Amino acid sequence: MVDLEYELLYSRYRENETGHLEDRSFRSLRPTSGAVYINWGAGAWNDTTQKLRAEGFDVWSYEPSAPTTAPFVIKSTDEISVGLAGIFSNNVIEHFRNPVEQFRKFHSLLVEGGKMAHSSPCYEYAYPFTRFHTVFLLGRSPEVLAALSGFRIVDRIKDGEYINVVFEKV
Repeated sequence: MVDLEYELLYSRYRENETGHLEDRSFRSLRPTSGAVYINWGAGAWNDTTQKLRAEGFDVWSYEPSAPTTAPFVIKSTDEISVGLAGIFSNNVIEHFRNPVEQFRKFHSLLVEGGKMAHSSPCYEYAYPFTRFHTVFLLGRSPEVLAALSGFRIVDRIKDGEYINVVFEKV
């Protein structure tokens, strides 16, 4: 039902352009050429993946809910192979129904030492009045989530509403 709700939402609603924040999260991974990265929950409104690919990075978008005909978009997790160097997202982590399970799935997709950068204002109690924001990683919650799913935190960035936490697979 949740997937259907998102599909309905995105059939009538378009997010603001946030590609600059996705780009910032991607670069916090300290990406390298030749490695594969996924923009998780990329949406249909940003061209981040295309811009990063034009720079020579092997970046793909994962977007199961928003309709898009953009190239290099994966619509199902069945299409993702293991061996990713990194996963990045912007304004996605607060939508996870079961963050520990989701992080364990990420763990299975990443190479040893692979990194994830998840940016969201919801590392604080921000924008709570929506049925789509299901988790707020307050206080030490990111560390607990990391420990429960095989990651450690290697960096944090807070710049106004832009809050980014970088996790590394251990």
